Amino acid sequence: MEIYQKIYSDFMEKYKKSETAPSEAGETLMRISGIFPNYNSEMIVAEHAFALVHKTIAEGTDEATGKSISSSKAEVVADASPEAFEFKKARGHVVSIEAQIGALKFLQRSLETEYINSNT
Repeated sequence: MEIYQKIYSDFMEKYKKSETAPSEAGETLMRISGIFPNYNSEMIVAEHAFALVHKTIAEGTDEATGKSISSSKAEVVADASPEAFEFKKARGHVVSIEAQIGALKFLQRSLETEYINSNT
């Protein structure tokens, strides 16, 4: 399990068991947001590695015909590469973190509203 998933999971377990202050959601939000740049950087590096593999394949020749490889075949071969997998996995982490950040922001606002309404 990735660290951001663990942080989020631990927070949600606590949230289900006890009353949660908006500041607790904010703290979790900040912890996950602090990790985001690392995963975003990993995605950029993985995307570059995938682009280089894709370029190499696209510049190659088709073994069956000896001619330049077609762009559609190059796309299929590149998409099946380990570099494509690493890029897609890295992108998946970034998307997951963005979703968790959005969910935590919504929860924090909801908790703040609930807190304000309970004190009036």
